Amino acid sequence: MLHQWTPKMQKMRIMNARIPKNPSIRKMAPRVIRTITICFFFLVLGLLISKETTALAGNNSPYYIKVNKQQNCVTIYEKDEEGKYTVPVKAMTCSTGWATPLGTYNTLIKYRWKLLMGDVWGQYSTRIVKGILFHSVWYYEKDPSTLSSAQYNKLGSDASHGCIRLTVADAKWIYDNCPVGTTVEIYNSKDPGPLGKPETLKLLPGTGWDPTDLDKNNPFLNKKPTIKGAKNITVPCGEEANLLNGVKATSTAGTDITSKLTVEGEVDFNTPGDYVIHYTVTDAIGRTRTKKVTVTVNDLELELMFEGIRDRYATEDTEIDKAFALEGVIAYVNHKQLPAEDIEVAIKKETNGNYKIDYKVSKEGKTITALAIVIIDSTAPVIKGITHRELTLKELQSGRKGIKKLALEGITVTDNETTLSNDQIKVYVTEKSDYGYVVTYEVFDEAGNLTRETVQFTYFSEARMDGIKNQNHIPAGTKIDEDYVSKGVTSTLNGVNTTDQIRITIEETSHGAYMVTYYTNNSDGNGINIVAYFTIVEEATEQK
Repeated sequence: MLHQWTPKMQKMRIMNARIPKNPSIRKMAPRVIRTITICFFFLVLGLLISKETTALAGNNSPYYIKVNKQQNCVTIYEKDEEGKYTVPVKAMTCSTGWATPLGTYNTLIKYRWKLLMGDVWGQYSTRIVKGILFHSVWYYEKDPSTLSSAQYNKLGSDASHGCIRLTVADAKWIYDNCPVGTTVEIYNSKDPGPLGKPETLKLLPGTGWDPTDLDKNNPFLNKKPTIKGAKNITVPCGEEANLLNGVKATSTAGTDITSKLTVEGEVDFNTPGDYVIHYTVTDAIGRTRTKKVTVTVNDLELELMFEGIRDRYATEDTEIDKAFALEGVIAYVNHKQLPAEDIEVAIKKETNGNYKIDYKVSKEGKTITALAIVIIDSTAPVIKGITHRELTLKELQSGRKGIKKLALEGITVTDNETTLSNDQIKVYVTEKSDYGYVVTYEVFDEAGNLTRETVQFTYFSEARMDGIKNQNHIPAGTKIDEDYVSKGVTSTLNGVNTTDQIRITIEETSHGAYMVTYYTNNSDGNGINIVAYFTIVEEATEQK
């Protein structure tokens, strides 16, 4: 029977353990004790070697990484002459989270792409401890074009579950330059670090790429910031100009960075001459755009000019007055806009019904004039090829998008004055029950004349009607009744003539305009109806 251990015996070292009196056990005890002692020795030795190996890995790394969790800023240090990590070489803005642990660790492994919490992906990941990694802002898929722009715009603030998010460029820098075993110290401080906290680029909603990603397919790879509104200007001597007025700048990603614009060069507004200045803007990823302009300080000689004067079209009911003449017209003196009342306007109606408009501005003995013609056009465009159309089942099931495409097949548009194309025709499609669509065409000419026509595209399964069409130029005096609108219209049901069963309703929608509805039954008692439009004209209008 084995002896029971007492508290006093439990405190004894293994080498001094009490050996039981049982002979067989006494015989085995020395070997067991030696085995336990050897295992214990090697266990301790292994831990010491492991600890030393980790320390050596950290000490041999070219860099030491410090993460300021409070400020969401990473600073990279390299060794000084004494072999200590005291020289800051790079700073990165990051996003940490509430679960980011404080402490000192050594990196464990790297992943080119890593599946992250929430079934999302990170690029250039480096494991720090347990589930905590350096990695890029996450992607919806293992695809560099599926970046979450909303999460990217959070860089610099707490946003992660615990990992340390970086731009692709920064995550890749650690991935490429910091070997496994590099020491990472995570701490809190109000001071972001000796190099400060870098600014990050903001993305427009829906942007799927990190602009810092060097992937050859990245659309931002060769893009730079833009500067708009910077142009050569002329300023009267003695008058100063705000050189930033109207000048805008956007980043590589298209976001507004006008506040970063700088102007280099000096202009003496009291001395006539040409002065070269440079507008420069640099965005958060270090890309720069520069634009050179010339500022001319003139010698007080007046310079008058017009802008926006052009020939135009108008309809007969348009009032051609000074307000119409000045629409979009601006006059300048030395590039300063004049009040509209300083522009003289003379309007004359010509014998052909068009108008001639003379513009004049006078300042300090100098006068400029300009002329514009207003062409009166009251003839609406003509759309040819519009017809009621019979649909196949496949066409019926193609939906509004398919019907809209079908509606423009065989269509042309012309106008008596302006050149129009099918791109200027607007097509509106409305589903009509389960057997057809109502299709409306609209087009304006440059004068504002509108042509609108509506037809029906119908699928016939059992009952069908033929011969229905719009009639838009019916002679004056014509009586629009059932006899007139039923001419040429027939119907069948499963091949049997049912023309005498067509029901017709006529509605006068406006003077001389009628909407006619034709109705016939299917075999199930339900039916189909088709609408056509009839228009009476007082006198014939020549169509070109």
